Formats: sequence, structure tokens, C-alpha cells
Amino acid sequence: MNQKILLTGSSGFIGRSLTIELLNNRYYVYSLLNNNKKNKNLAKFLRKNYKNYKPIFINNVKELKNKISKLDANTIINLASKYLRSHNFLQMIDLINSNILFTTAVLEAYPKSKLRKYVNISSVMIHKDSEKYLPLNLYAATKKGFLDILKFYEVSNKDIKFYNLFLHDIYGENDKREKIIRTIIKNHKLKKNVKISSNKLELNLLNVKDVNQAINIFLKYKIKPGNYIVKSNKFTNMVNLIKETNRKIS
Repeated sequence: MNQKILLTGSSGFIGRSLTIELLNNRYYVYSLLNNNKKNKNLAKFLRKNYKNYKPIFINNVKELKNKISKLDANTIINLASKYLRSHNFLQMIDLINSNILFTTAVLEAYPKSKLRKYVNISSVMIHKDSEKYLPLNLYAATKKGFLDILKFYEVSNKDIKFYNLFLHDIYGENDKREKIIRTIIKNHKLKKNVKISSNKLELNLLNVKDVNQAINIFLKYKIKPGNYIVKSNKFTNMVNLIKETNRKIS
């Protein structure tokens, strides 16, 4: 248990799964959490079952320096993210605060001399259908905004290995997000059709356990810093996905 990790976004779907995976693999995990009842209940459960888990509650970014500057983590994994397919003005502020301001504040507050690796989880949505930057929505634009900020820290801190992992669509057990598989199941129960733009539409679906495995590879092995896409070996046709999901739950 010599590797200590500061984890942001551990209360989200991927974050909860990764936290348990890391704890089971005997990493010591500092989990940075918003101070609310839901997160306190989650932390209570994890503390009861894992001695190598330490929750750190904050009310706002102003508390970060005092809360995390004295930690001894040598790796930060950034999963903190707010996703919105569409947004209004107030939600736009939340997007920027979560995906740019908070993530930057954590990196700014943490002593760089202690860090050896920084693993940032991003999204292929910043490219839409292009290899060039072409954001699918404002969520994707804020993820790209943080990548630009991260580049500044990368240039300024040559001893830290920075990794950006770009994810496709993630699924798994206990996923309560309004994603495609949950939508298919919901519509099936309501006897509603799932509307898709084309019968040829395909998605790259990746189980959250595979994401955990990918992150673990970057923690354990000496891999060249840079950008990496984490994806399934094959794409899934949407029509086939709908038919197969409906068949299994019928």
C-alpha cells in the first residue's frame, strides 16, 4: 500500500466503481467530496469496510489549500465532471465551475513536488465526428478548456507525468445516469420507442470495469505521458443494441 491517490469525482458512477477497485487493490485513497448528506453516507460505508480510505469534505474551493496541501498522495486522478447534453444559463455556470474552476483549483492547491502522476479523465465528445477539436456540446467545450489549462501545468512541471484518457460511452451495473441503455430499458417499460437518427448509427460501449482496468495500467506501469483513447474493440449498432436489450428484459 505504498501508492497514495487523491481522487476527485469519486461520488459519480465511474468514480464509485473506481474507488472500490483501488481500495481492493490496496491503494490508499484520499477522496475529495462535496460536503453533503449523500456523500457522507457513501464515505461512512467505505470507511467501515476499508482502512485505506480517507474522505475529505469541502464546502467550496476556498477550503482546498487548507484541506489538501498537507496530503502525501503521489498521484491525482481527476474524475470530477458535470455532464449536461443541453443547458440553460445557470447550468452553464455549474458546468464551468465543475469542469474548469474546481479541477484547476485542486491542481493549483496541491504541492507539485509531491506529485508523480496526474491522470485526467476526459471525453471523445470534444471531437464529435472529427479528429480535430469540434465539441459536441458545451460540456465537451469545458472539458477541452481544462485540457488547455492542464497543458500549462504540464509545461511548468516536467517531473510530473500527465495522462489524458478519453472515454467513449460507459455502462455498467447500478448506472443511474440518463444514458442510452437506461433510456432503452425505461422506454421498454413504458412501451415507448427509442428514436434514433439512423439505422446505421453505432456507439462504442465500454464497461466501467474496463475503465478501471485501463486506469490501473497507467498507475502500475511506466507509460509515456500523453493522450490516450480508452475504447471497446468494436462498435455496437444502435438497432441491434435496442433489440438485444429489449430481448433480455422481456
